[in-house]
Amino acid sequence: MADSAERVRVRAFREGDEAAWDAFVRAHPRATFFHQTGWKRVLEATFGYRPHYLLAEREGRVRGVAPLFSCRDIRGRRSLYSLPHTVYGGIVGEERSDEEALLAEARALADREGAKSIELRNRHRGLLDLPVQPGFVTFERELPARAQDVRGLLPKKAREAVNQAVKRHNLEADFESDLDTFYDLLASSYLALGTPVFPRRFFAAMTEEFPEAASILVVRHEGTPVSAVLSMDWRDAILPLYSGEAPGVRNLKANNFKYYRLMQRAVERGVRRFDFGRSRLDNEGTVGFKVNQGFEPEELPYQVAGEAAPPSSPNQGFFARARRIWGRMPRAVADRVGPRIVKYFP
Repeated sequence: MADSAERVRVRAFREGDEAAWDAFVRAHPRATFFHQTGWKRVLEATFGYRPHYLLAEREGRVRGVAPLFSCRDIRGRRSLYSLPHTVYGGIVGEERSDEEALLAEARALADREGAKSIELRNRHRGLLDLPVQPGFVTFERELPARAQDVRGLLPKKAREAVNQAVKRHNLEADFESDLDTFYDLLASSYLALGTPVFPRRFFAAMTEEFPEAASILVVRHEGTPVSAVLSMDWRDAILPLYSGEAPGVRNLKANNFKYYRLMQRAVERGVRRFDFGRSRLDNEGTVGFKVNQGFEPEELPYQVAGEAAPPSSPNQGFFARARRIWGRMPRAVADRVGPRIVKYFP
């Protein structure tokens, strides 16, 4: 393992390191929800990827962490990801020397694994001298002190959509524990987008691993579920991670209402920030929706060490054709096949 001039020692994560690792993550300002060892267990249990978690230590104290998984994509190309199926990740250390030592060991690991690159999905710009890979943005803003003031955060068109949802369509929303309802709505949305859906066990593992942080908000129209979102609390923020909507209900304005109510409920529980999550810049629909809710895009400083994967877009070429074909697939077939292949899109 690496040993820098500053006496940084890097070693592999092992059983018994969980408490020290998570204590470091909770204290580090650039660490994210996904750096926790609980998320490692979620990914292992769902996809069977090989974890390669690294710690940097000085005098027996954790000084940095690098959560990595070895994955093979749909092209058969192996890379190290921090982290797969995750909006945020990356290497975090107290000092630049800590992060450089972790990156050096990650490079050595990539050579041993035959991995072409190391993808770091940083939420915040780190200390490593690597070029930023453009293409992804995130959206985050502070919430008001009172739930009744959430409406004032919304631009005019978003407020009008919420008014329609409440006064014209009588939508209601509340937290529920029914994972099946959420997953049915999610699978419907993914099929409409032409995207393979995650296995249900992915979300079961999340809610079981993080019972205090996880919540599912369900929107109902005349008692029928029409939209839902699964969120996680982290520090003073709420992160709506996955959402779904029933087909043919766009006129109900359920998506607008869903996030409006989620923000209100978050404020009622003392949450101070709303992290609307990652979007691809070329996904104009999702980016536009978040901007129309009053959020400003912020570039995510993703970095790649090694040979970057060939550029691809879900809206062009092979992937665009595949999405069109997938979107016409019967729901029963998509629900069966999607969870088997989604692991190859880390």
